[in-house]
Amino acid sequence: MLKQLRKYLTTIIILSLVCYLFPATAFASMDEDADDIKYSVDSDDTLDFNDDNFNDKCDDVTGEKLDYIKFTSLPDDDEGILYYDYDESEDDDDNTEVRESKKYKYRGSPYISEITFVPDEDYDGRLTIKYKGYDEDGNSYTGKVKISVDKAKSSTVITYTLDDTDDTVKFDEDDFFDICDDVKDEDLDYVKFYLPDDDDGMLYYNYDEDDGSHTKVSSSKKYYFKSKSKLIKRITFVPDKDCSKTVTIKYKGYDVDGDSYSGKIKIKLDDDDDDDDDDNTSNGIITYKIDDVINFDDDDFDDVCDKINDRDLDYIKITIPSAKKGILYYNYSDGSYSSIVASAKKYYCKSSPYIKNITFVPNNNFTGSCKISYKGYDVKGDSYSGTILIAVGSHNQTTKDITYTSSKNTPTTFKDADFNTICKSLMDNQLSYVKFTLPNTSNGTLYYGYTSRGEYTSKIKSSTKYYYGASPYLLNVSFVPADNYTGTVTIPYTGYDTDGLSYSGKVLITVLSSGSNNSGGSTTTPIDISKLVSSKYFSDVDISYSWAVPYIDSLYESGIISGTTTTRGSKLYSPASFVTRGDFMLILYKTLKFQTSSTTSNFRDVPSGSYYYNAIMAAKALGIVQGDLDNKFYPNNPITREDAMVMALRAVNITGKTIASGDTSNLYVYADSSSISDYSKTAVAALIKAGIITGSDDNKIYPQGNLSRAQVAAIIYRVKNL
Repeated sequence: MLKQLRKYLTTIIILSLVCYLFPATAFASMDEDADDIKYSVDSDDTLDFNDDNFNDKCDDVTGEKLDYIKFTSLPDDDEGILYYDYDESEDDDDNTEVRESKKYKYRGSPYISEITFVPDEDYDGRLTIKYKGYDEDGNSYTGKVKISVDKAKSSTVITYTLDDTDDTVKFDEDDFFDICDDVKDEDLDYVKFYLPDDDDGMLYYNYDEDDGSHTKVSSSKKYYFKSKSKLIKRITFVPDKDCSKTVTIKYKGYDVDGDSYSGKIKIKLDDDDDDDDDDNTSNGIITYKIDDVINFDDDDFDDVCDKINDRDLDYIKITIPSAKKGILYYNYSDGSYSSIVASAKKYYCKSSPYIKNITFVPNNNFTGSCKISYKGYDVKGDSYSGTILIAVGSHNQTTKDITYTSSKNTPTTFKDADFNTICKSLMDNQLSYVKFTLPNTSNGTLYYGYTSRGEYTSKIKSSTKYYYGASPYLLNVSFVPADNYTGTVTIPYTGYDTDGLSYSGKVLITVLSSGSNNSGGSTTTPIDISKLVSSKYFSDVDISYSWAVPYIDSLYESGIISGTTTTRGSKLYSPASFVTRGDFMLILYKTLKFQTSSTTSNFRDVPSGSYYYNAIMAAKALGIVQGDLDNKFYPNNPITREDAMVMALRAVNITGKTIASGDTSNLYVYADSSSISDYSKTAVAALIKAGIITGSDDNKIYPQGNLSRAQVAAIIYRVKNL
């Protein structure tokens, strides 16, 4: 009995010592999670993290004060973004995103309290962000932040666009009234403004540029919708002459019952001169133009880091370019070198191995654009992504001119594919738009939408952008020679690719006194302007479809589309008819020629022997289409615009062509962006960026709408010419 008592007491003592030396909190990282931190926010608002919330959870789990946290998962882009030291007046690209693996501290920089969640304006639901917390003794635990995002009743953003910084915008009181009515279901009484930064611009009351009698808007004053006092409609925004970004001005609105809401005014400065600026450092782009080798300049990289992160550069890591274009060497000199640059290695601004000792040696047979991606890290460890653009020989080429030949008094209409081909050869990227230097009027005039003498939409302006895949369309530009003029006209232009990088080119138009024309570049025979506005092949594609004629005729000539033949022998395309899902897949199949050896069975509603059977079966096997739970494809249903975009992107990616990813957060600029299904947002953003899909004149995508045969021709033509 005594032995048992001693054994019992010994056990008690040992357990007590263990509990004293190793309290329960010491094992928290192994068997406990913190309770969830819960927040809620409207989709048009922002959410600042409360560091005390995190400290309380740490104390609950470990019994100690919080030191720092690391995020182990971040929100998806279509849910929202976490920013550090968020400035709502800045563009999102100019704000710093929170990074996984970085320490965010309770009582030190970078602070947890400086973290802001900005929900996607179209997101509605609940999201989870995972993190790992560490107390001051080094004990760790896991936790979650759960955020409920409620979709705002309606948008509270008022948007204006200025052509350049010499322009001003006068506020429209009805814009503010309409938002108040939507949000509060009451009439607007007044608003109070949060003033923009001085380097963005100024808000003035009763602005008069000539006599200077205006006064600055005050953040403490009320500006009314209807009153004898200060009125909203008398407020004018005047941009700073050096501002070239979208300016956001926050305001607070109050209805007639005294209830308030928060709103924003976004003023987009579409400054034409800004596109001509060769300084791309704010976009992380470093540009070199060479005929031989080029040594990297560490100051160029340091300048980019300073512009983006506002800090000095520490080092970079480089993605190695294709050997077909060139090779990066370290300590290169006349063919000898210390090593070939490695993608995993750090190259420093102020220590060895040095950035300045890196040399790009182009391949002997390569001319054109070589893009090299890199990641830069500042002295605090924060990173950014950048691009080195090396133009090899292409900046001096004179063989890349676009040439047309026409007869006296005969217009020449430009072909957008000619410009896109040049852009891709020089920049290794899709064309976005061009801007023209106007010819001497004694030689001729550039018109937009020219149909016949005196009949045109407008004259071409040197400040206007003419797009490859959006309005105003490049393919609607025509050169009309002066009466009886003969000779060669040179029209310089500047092209811009989808990354915003520019190059210079020329259009050479030779006007002959007589003889056959050649207005299709160096290989195509041009046609008279009257034939350009209606199809050469289809009798029902008349001048009302002139915008689609180049697409339809080109696809017909390539054997991708065929149309139908009437009893009288004329061909019909039915440009206004909706395209079915089966027909769209067949056209994609013919265009991209995707094949598979898979024996995967087809969808059960695709009849064997049908004209689209093989196309749909190949698309299913390759994952381009998936069907529904009943294994149906519905080939005879009209295809929606968003489904067509999803199928097109998948088909392009599978066949080895490239469409760069788009930013889904940019879709909000379209009035019906909330109608875009979540599954299609990535495809919609990518095809818009590539210029394959464009918005409508009323700034909508119409994702649930159906595609006409004319619209499909435009999409497929652009896909074909990627």
